[in-house]
Amino acid sequence: MAKEKILDSSLLLSAAAFPENGGWIRDSEFILEMGGVYLLAHGLGKPVKDAECSFRCIKAGEYHIYAYTYNWVAPWHPDMSAGLFDISIGNERTKTLGGSTEDWDWEYGGKLRINEGMNKLYLHDLTGFEGRVAYIYISENEAKLPVKKDVLPFYIESCVENGGEESYDFAAIGGGFAGMCSSVVAARRGLKTLLVQDRPVVGGNNSSEIRVWLGGGTNYDPFPGLGNIVGEFEQKRIGHYGAENKAELYEDERKLGILKNEKNLTLLLECSLISTETKDGEIISASVLDYRNEKLYTIHSPLFADTTGDGHLGAMSGADYEVTTNGHMGLSNLWHIEKVEHPTPFPRCPWAIDLSKSDFPGRGDKEDFYGHKRDLSLGCWFWESGMTEDPIAKAEYARDVNFRAMYGAWDTLRNIDGDYQEYELTFAAAIAGKRESRRLLGDLVLTKADFAYTFPDACAATTWNFDVHYPHKDYYSAFHEGDAFITMDCRELVDWPYFLPYRILYSRNVSNMFMAGRNVSVSHDASGTARVMRTCGIMGEVVGYAASICKKYSCRPRAVYEDHLDELISLLKSIEKKEVFKAGDTVV
Repeated sequence: MAKEKILDSSLLLSAAAFPENGGWIRDSEFILEMGGVYLLAHGLGKPVKDAECSFRCIKAGEYHIYAYTYNWVAPWHPDMSAGLFDISIGNERTKTLGGSTEDWDWEYGGKLRINEGMNKLYLHDLTGFEGRVAYIYISENEAKLPVKKDVLPFYIESCVENGGEESYDFAAIGGGFAGMCSSVVAARRGLKTLLVQDRPVVGGNNSSEIRVWLGGGTNYDPFPGLGNIVGEFEQKRIGHYGAENKAELYEDERKLGILKNEKNLTLLLECSLISTETKDGEIISASVLDYRNEKLYTIHSPLFADTTGDGHLGAMSGADYEVTTNGHMGLSNLWHIEKVEHPTPFPRCPWAIDLSKSDFPGRGDKEDFYGHKRDLSLGCWFWESGMTEDPIAKAEYARDVNFRAMYGAWDTLRNIDGDYQEYELTFAAAIAGKRESRRLLGDLVLTKADFAYTFPDACAATTWNFDVHYPHKDYYSAFHEGDAFITMDCRELVDWPYFLPYRILYSRNVSNMFMAGRNVSVSHDASGTARVMRTCGIMGEVVGYAASICKKYSCRPRAVYEDHLDELISLLKSIEKKEVFKAGDTVV
């Protein structure tokens, strides 16, 4: 925790800032929607180890305890609960929490006797089924506390210190492949560079947290060197399906090492973008919250890059964007099972999706649409949800559909079918792997029809198919509660490599903002090819080189197209090729 916590008449504690999170996972995905980074008891049905913190109580007495939490199964079963926990201080323990709120709200835990002096608080998971808590409030008096959009400002005002102001030549917000590659290029071109990432690891979907292998090709003439930086981050091995998809394949520490060794690059991990200040269509500064140390940093730069994937920087800065709220691609939380020497019983999950009468991939011996069956069909990329919900406002809901589908499937297999008795559920990604949400609009909005043309500013190669996903018709009976969670890919070949134009990589109305990654200026259909990670990384490289031209001429991203396009294209063509081995057949 950032500083000593003192309980006078009241005290607000952020669970994400606990110095010991035990077995709980810090979840920063939904901070702008529900108001905080929270601890998630992602135990796959086994209670996780306690999280804990300490505080000093000035005066002994009885205090009211509140938890900012959410009964996450309430949207489907308001009379049931899954993720339950309690809080203990000294020898006192609250009532069971996590089962009564139908949305993010404060749940009352009762009154506890707290002794004068140092006290330890323990957050105790009771089920292992995705209990969650963002804040704990301790007060002498009963309290009415803010929620949703009001809770984050309340927390910042109450607990967060000013971390100071810093100025950079280029600041990328979002540490996936687009952010990593743009910041490395900018730093090597001599720009004082910042990369902000809201997780403890980088790589985005290609991290041990999410475990998606890289797709797309790199290093194509006439730009043979575009993809070099992607190649530096390239993983050596991949595990496509099932238990072979191990955490170590994603080489988190090696990725971090590349970034930390760049002398012109500052890396802020576990820092969430909170707000921006704009003036006359330009980002003046961005505020980022270091949620572990409870500090708020103000970042100034003449050039920003939105590499968040969700377009958060652009949206909060007034950038034009589009979002498909029904019929977009969804998100996945990959999971797998493994054969173990001493399997334990798996509890019934009446709050999960009831799949006892439904077919689904992995049940019985039916082959899936890739020719796989049994455990290789469980928890793959096509276990995907959220296609009919707003991908920003309902992202947590969609992630929770994935949880309910997983637990429902495993409950059915183990407890209804009596199958997989020698196996256990050993991994599930707590952090969702997203495909599509906001698309920030540039001077050109690239559509599928535009792939018949070659633009004068063509530069970033894409090789992936037009690959978009829709609910799979063979499994409609499994979607009886209304939420689809198994998809099929609808593909149409791209005449590859196709070179994406530079004009999709900067905002048309926020003058100093680049964008790279899946939130660039493309239509829904065109995003099917532009969204994969090597392609996102190439976009990031182009942005890094363009930023160096902006620095050279003290200009904005649009001016690179209008006044310096020949120089950009010549620079990109001049880069020497350093292509590396790519694991697996992952180009198209």
